[in-house]
Amino acid sequence: MNLRNRLKFILDILPLALILLFFWFVFTEKTNWHHIVYGAVVAFVFAAVSYYLTGGRLDPKLNLGVALRFPLFAVLIFWEIIKANVDVLKRVFSPSLPISPRITAFNSVLESDIAKTVLANSITLTPGTVTLEITGSRFYVHCLAEEHEEGLLEGRLERMVAWLFREGPVEMRKLR
Repeated sequence: MNLRNRLKFILDILPLALILLFFWFVFTEKTNWHHIVYGAVVAFVFAAVSYYLTGGRLDPKLNLGVALRFPLFAVLIFWEIIKANVDVLKRVFSPSLPISPRITAFNSVLESDIAKTVLANSITLTPGTVTLEITGSRFYVHCLAEEHEEGLLEGRLERMVAWLFREGPVEMRKLR
């Protein structure tokens, strides 16, 4: 492998390696130098194996910008998960809060498969909602209550994913 191919290989796997390294720090909670080195080695090995298994076709939307924005996205999605957990917990312990299951559909402005997948997973990770199907740009989601449907249609999660991947109209890419 010549120098140019090695550099391309490193640049191709770098975004995935950085995201994996982020998860390494979150899950191990270790910050001494040998854990950092070990985590970096493991992250790069896993990214290289993924690159090899996909035949060198990692999603081009998974770039350095996504890797750099991902930690903030992870914090924001974690906050959304906490809020949804509290809401579902209140509904479980308070019979006065309505549960009105429903399936809702909406069209997404997201273009790439990876962005749609991240949105679908983000919806499913937040308690009270489950992504059932994606057909083209149309999402079908089961919601536990009307408020969950309203929150979903408000589009906060979609805006977060649009911001992460820089997809959709510019006004959708704002974290508000």
